[in-house]
Amino acid sequence: MKKRKMVALLTAAAMVMGMLTGCGAGGGTAENSAESSAGNSTESAGEKTGGDSGTQATDGSGEFYVDEDGNQYRKFDDVKLKMLVCWNGGYNTADDQYNNDVAKAIREKIGVTVEFEGIMMSESEKLNMMFASGDMPDMVNAPYWGGTAGETGVIKKAGVEGRLIDIKDIVPKYPNIADAYDLGVVSQKYLENDIDDPQFNGARYVLPTEVAGDLDDITNWAYGVFVRGDVPEALGIDPKSIKTSEELYDFMVKARDYGFKDINGNDCIVATTFHNGWSYGDFAQSFNSKKLTGYSLDADGNVTLDKLSENYVDSKLFIWKLVHEGILDKECFTTSDDRANEKVGNGTALFTCAQYGVTVNATLQSGLYDSNPEMRYEFVGPLQFQDGSKAVQIEQEGISGSPVIFFPTTCSNLDAAMTWLDYVNSKEGKKLIQYGFEGDTYVLNADGQPRMTDELTARYAEDANGVTTELRQRGINYMQGRTYVAKKNTLWFGESDPFMAEAENEYVKAYKEIRPVEQVKGYPIDAVASGYENYLEWAEWAQDGEKEKEYVERAYFADTEADARKLLEDYQEYIRTNENGETEKFLEYMTEMSKTRDDFAY
Repeated sequence: MKKRKMVALLTAAAMVMGMLTGCGAGGGTAENSAESSAGNSTESAGEKTGGDSGTQATDGSGEFYVDEDGNQYRKFDDVKLKMLVCWNGGYNTADDQYNNDVAKAIREKIGVTVEFEGIMMSESEKLNMMFASGDMPDMVNAPYWGGTAGETGVIKKAGVEGRLIDIKDIVPKYPNIADAYDLGVVSQKYLENDIDDPQFNGARYVLPTEVAGDLDDITNWAYGVFVRGDVPEALGIDPKSIKTSEELYDFMVKARDYGFKDINGNDCIVATTFHNGWSYGDFAQSFNSKKLTGYSLDADGNVTLDKLSENYVDSKLFIWKLVHEGILDKECFTTSDDRANEKVGNGTALFTCAQYGVTVNATLQSGLYDSNPEMRYEFVGPLQFQDGSKAVQIEQEGISGSPVIFFPTTCSNLDAAMTWLDYVNSKEGKKLIQYGFEGDTYVLNADGQPRMTDELTARYAEDANGVTTELRQRGINYMQGRTYVAKKNTLWFGESDPFMAEAENEYVKAYKEIRPVEQVKGYPIDAVASGYENYLEWAEWAQDGEKEKEYVERAYFADTEADARKLLEDYQEYIRTNENGETEKFLEYMTEMSKTRDDFAY
């Protein structure tokens, strides 16, 4: 904590600056907004004082609100802010974002209301339009995946051009969001190369959001392979005993030859995916290594691309075999989720893949288990890694790309925006915006954790969408969607989201325990790739997913294995030799860079 003398000096400076500029109430410059915000946070926003809510600010500028944990927040006089949620597809909010119950409760505590606006267009296009026009809101949530991602480039350019507010020295004054930059929450790679891009010259323009504050709050996506429950029963096979892709193949052949029918008595397809082949690679899981990047070190210490390896070809030939032998649905590479949901929901597909929850949702839509409970899809394996080790969900030590919030120079009141974010990321604030009101929408369990009422939980189990909409109109459980920073829900509340402790599918929950999240330490080698002088030009064609898809899917439909192999090797040759062998030069650079530090992970 700051010494009182220092607080008084900062407060006095802020008051003088406020009289000179009048900023912080609206429309100030970036520089003025930042200075005002830094000065107005006496004793630093969120400092524990142990006082009562509504205490007078020491600078005489207004009141503070003190929450149930003793965190202190400056109280404003009905400040209204706009946040652009820059994600194509819009953003569901309450119809009345100002007068809903949660917004009013927040306003009573800190005097700030934030209203969200979504988009129905390309994120990069919207960002470019916004910066070009100068018509910018108080804050923006947008994709910031790092590296060469388009949106990242637009945001970085805006920072370099002075269109964004430098928040490096401001965020630490708001302790509920300050840990967004902690290593383990974000990765060293993300911090060094994107959040603190060298071209920012020491400034920091983005606040990472939607990241996990601890291991338990990393989203477990529960990827894998799943089989209709009556299939292993009829074949006398324990699906949990299947550990390799070849064992899975044998299992699928037996299922293909048995003659299973769907709920309508129609012939079945053996295996399918969800939209556009998502994610057929799960069937080839045992060709995968337990690693973070698409690079490897060969026996001579040279960096190589995994897509140039023989294992890459073998894994694709395995998928060719599934297609060629009538096991993998030929439609799956271009299918829609609606069509996939129909096939899974009717039990037409004996095997599915991708996330377990997606399969479960498809069957809930159709009511499959009501009519045919024996067809409940259960997990296979899980399939192991190539070396026989246990399948886990691999994550870096901290995320290397995320949504971010940034503050354009048009931000009318940076201190109010930061205070609002600080409050909704506090334990009390998150409980309010996600669970609502004690005794009304939630009660506390024996551990003091919020749980939605029995009445709401029962209705949610029957009509999740209806209850979600009903609560959203009251302001409950929508604000956090694009504003949470380092998520601590499991740590604080014992569940990842409201209703999950009771409503999460028990089989999905059990599968997550069997295939847990595991962080791999180290600095991913791909972080240094962008330092190659021709990296952007090289990446444009060497990492072109559409080009790869063109070769690979042609291989899947080849008449013979030899033809399929030829197409895959042609793609590898294209990567090796295109642009006069640029890949070889790039890999020589990567090999040299691999010797510059001893904590690289591959």
